[in-house]
Formats: sequence, structure tokens, C-alpha cells
Amino acid sequence: MPKASTRRTGVRKAISLLDIPLYRDYTFAFFSEAAIKLCTGKDLDELNQQTLNDIIVGVSNCIREEIEKLRTRNIDPCNTVPVPTTGNDPRDKMSLCHAYKTLTDFSMGVKHESFVLPSAFSLEFTEFTRSFMGSGKPKREIFIIDEEVLALAVLGSYLTHSYAIGGEYGYIYIDVVPYILALERVRKMNSIARRLIYTIQKNEGSINTILLGIATAARLSIKEFIKDVARSDFHVIANFLRMSRTGTKVMVKGFDSIDVIQLVKIIGRGGIAGALYRMLARYPKTNFTSLRRFIEMVSINLIKFQSFRKPQYIYEILRYLTSDELNREGAQWYVKKNGEGLGWSDIVNRFSNLSRLVS
Repeated sequence: MPKASTRRTGVRKAISLLDIPLYRDYTFAFFSEAAIKLCTGKDLDELNQQTLNDIIVGVSNCIREEIEKLRTRNIDPCNTVPVPTTGNDPRDKMSLCHAYKTLTDFSMGVKHESFVLPSAFSLEFTEFTRSFMGSGKPKREIFIIDEEVLALAVLGSYLTHSYAIGGEYGYIYIDVVPYILALERVRKMNSIARRLIYTIQKNEGSINTILLGIATAARLSIKEFIKDVARSDFHVIANFLRMSRTGTKVMVKGFDSIDVIQLVKIIGRGGIAGALYRMLARYPKTNFTSLRRFIEMVSINLIKFQSFRKPQYIYEILRYLTSDELNREGAQWYVKKNGEGLGWSDIVNRFSNLSRLVS
């Protein structure tokens, strides 16, 4: 993607909302696109002079809804910053409250100031790979942005934020291409994925299990559209960004953009979406070693099965279900509360359906 004037030296024009598509490989563009998609259903490429005001009004309404939700939970939306910051960052401009005011003003023709883009939003996704390219340190560019660009990125980071654990901040955005789902369905899918990833990460699950969680969230949300997705050239793109703050610096730890559609199809055909959700939403504690091993093995084997289609990967899962230790731990950890949810016996029954994949 060309950078237009981003490589020029000297004084540069501030980046405006209409300039965002030129900066797709930067975090502020990623977050901005997520905000536009999750709030209006529009693509970043649809951002132009004719659509700009309608999109910003839609985004402003979305921020207002999120602010109201936070207040009902007794969380101050004016003092919550969804990205790691440094001492040089304007934290007072990086909350939902300020984002709402800025974009509302913009929709009414009020212009705010321009300033240096905060560190967490100025990162390149390729920056974290440069450690393999010799001893030289990457020189980060300094961008001047219009304040409404920051407001859009702040909202996107809030809507995609999944966890802040051990100094690492994780963000997930799932995109369905082509866009066949209602906007509320897309929001629900992303919300489920964020909750599952938080639980998995908190309990030190693997990246394979995180991918399984994302695919599970997608399968539960797509539901009646799964046949259309299976028959057509559809994609479920999982965008997973990790950042961390080290001293006075914010760095990209990793950025993955992976099509999980085949995994979604396998989960659907195997009839295990509900069982996976139950297991991942209550990822077991460290002393449940057999149960944790089973979840990780399911993740790895389903990913292998999608690539190689070898029955052995499904048989290994089914054989593990006969383990006495696994069933003892499962019965202890997955217990129905007030008769609701799936108990361990229900989960085992759902997993027995995996035999469909190799019959």
C-alpha cells in the first residue's frame, strides 16, 4: 500500500480522516477500520467526501452507546484508556468521552487541533519483525494527525480490546468477507471472541486455542448462514494484534491476520461449537492438567485436520475422551449451575459427533 506523503521530510500536512486508507499497515488505521466496520458496517475504502459525515455520525452514536454501557457498570468512560501509553502521550485526549466530543463536534463542522500521533497508534505491523534484520533499530516516524483521527482510533481500540495481562495488550477484530451478516451479528461475534480470548490468555492457553476460540465465536454467530459460507467463496478473517509497553516505549509484539473459515466449517460439521464455547469460556485452572491438555490437543488436532484431512487427528481426540483422569477432572470442573449450561457428560456427547468428520 503506497504511503503517499508519509516518507517525505520536512513539514507535512496533518493526516485527516480521508487519508486513513493510505496508512493501512499502521495501528491507527487498523483501529479506525474496526471502528467504522463495527459501528456502521462500512468498509474503510467507502470512506470518502460523500460518505464521511454519515459515517462519523454513526460512529458518534456508537461511542455514546458504549459510554452509556460503561456507566451502567459504574466504570468511568472519561478515565479509561484502552491502549498502553507513555508519559509523552495526551491521555486526556485518549478516552471515549473525548472521542465522542471530538467526533460530534466534527460532524457539526467544529475543527479541533492537530498534534503528534500517540505512540501506541503510530506503530507499524511490520515493526516487530525487524529484530531479525540485523542490529539496527527501526526509526519510528512521527505523524501529525487531526484530532478526529485519534478519536476514531481510540474507539476502535476500545471495541477490539480483549485483555491487558502481564504487560501485554491484546486486540481482536473478526471480519467476514463478503459482508453477509447483520451488523448486530458481527458485533456479537467479536464480543464473544474477545471474552473467550481474555479467558484463554488469563489462563495461559496457547495461540492455537485462541484461534479455536475465534473460530468458535464465528461459528456460533454465523449459524444459519453457515451453508452459504460453506458453499461460496467466503472468508472469516481473524485479526489479532498484541502490544506491550516496555519502559517509555510501546511495541508491537505480533500481528496475525488469519482466515479461519476452514476451522469454522469443521466446528460446524462436527457439531461441537456449543461444547467448545463452554470449555473455553471456563478454561480450567492449572491444577486441572489433563483437562487443559485435552483442550490444547483439540486445538492442535483440529488445526492439523483442516490442513491435512487425516482421520488420525480426530481419532486422537475421541480416544482421549475415554481417559479416566480426563473424565474425573471434567466432571469436577464443568458442572451445571441451576440446570443451565453444558455439564461434562453433555460436552462428551457433543464431542462424540466428531466421528462425522471421518465417516
